[in-house]
Amino acid sequence: MESASTPGQLIAQRLRTMVGAEAFASWFLGARFELADDKVKVVAGTTFAARVISQNFSNEVKSAATEIAGRPIVCATVVVDGEEQATEVAPIEKILRAVAPDDAQPDFFIPELSEVALKDDVHLMEMTPFTLNGRNETRRELVYTSPQGLTLRVKAAEGEKLPTVEDYDLVLMMQSWLADMANQYKAAVERYEADRKAGLEVKPPAMPLRTFEVSISEVVKFKRAKWGGHASADVVDGLRCLASTTVSIDSKKKSKYRGGIFHLTGRVDVLAQTIEGKAARVAIEIPDWIYQGIVERAVPMLRTFSRDYLILAQPMHRALYRLLSLKVPKDGKPFTLSLSELAQRFQTRAEQKYFNRDLKKAIDACGGQLLEYRIQLIGKGEDRSLQAWRPVLVTDATH
Repeated sequence: MESASTPGQLIAQRLRTMVGAEAFASWFLGARFELADDKVKVVAGTTFAARVISQNFSNEVKSAATEIAGRPIVCATVVVDGEEQATEVAPIEKILRAVAPDDAQPDFFIPELSEVALKDDVHLMEMTPFTLNGRNETRRELVYTSPQGLTLRVKAAEGEKLPTVEDYDLVLMMQSWLADMANQYKAAVERYEADRKAGLEVKPPAMPLRTFEVSISEVVKFKRAKWGGHASADVVDGLRCLASTTVSIDSKKKSKYRGGIFHLTGRVDVLAQTIEGKAARVAIEIPDWIYQGIVERAVPMLRTFSRDYLILAQPMHRALYRLLSLKVPKDGKPFTLSLSELAQRFQTRAEQKYFNRDLKKAIDACGGQLLEYRIQLIGKGEDRSLQAWRPVLVTDATH
């Protein structure tokens, strides 16, 4: 084992600070760093981790190595330690779709995706507000009743379809933008209060707008998708679907939760068009439940996602990630849920045995590692459950 004073250990310490404890625990835990000349080599434990590091963290690895070496490190290579172990892990491209060629450029919006609770800390993430199989979906309503008797309903308007996972990305985009605006507003309020105490005559800052204006190209970039000829129509169709979809909360009598009906987005207007008549820029009215939960609440009711959520190719992986981000503790303790309950939360149309089969395929496809979470099936037959946990970053006592 390397001592705390070796270059490899120092690179690891610096990288942990740069990428954050959670990302480091997910992808670099157990990795070794070897520094030679103007190159740094990362020896990862699995093919999956090696590919994620290579695609997402190579610049951070080079920067950390440059700081420790005291000279420019121009090349970072990632290799796998123990090929026999690595061959059991599915390649990352099996669960992540290809990204746009300019995806490495700084994002227009904040990198973390946000999802907000509906009301009284009732979280929409308790169920999927989108269909897992939009192509063959004929239902107009999804209904989930929690063990506590709280019923969540997602209902499409007459003549409209239920949202797909791709449609719902637009809700996440709107929330992420608003969260960024809310942070800027709160910082401006702090400056305003400080200036007033100093005796300066200043105007109070304006609250964030209740309308989200965005170009179609910015939507495509946020979704980390490749531009296509149908991009404009797909965005507009998705927004129309979201604006007409309602979420309702029905609670038992004497419950602490309030009922209510909410739209996923408000009114949508096309602000500009291309010469071909396609929408180029749109305005989306932000519904009250999102605005209140992010801007007006003292402690915003937000959950954040990894930006790689957007390139998870399978709707099943997306639905799993949403639920795990709400339920899995950060202290490494496992979260367990029966497959029958999971099927209800996902509002699958499939029989339980076919849902169980599809879930197993999804877990096998990612090698039991869904971004920062580890997942597996436990138990047998009708008693099978999903178990998930976050790896905990172990700090060397000598640090």
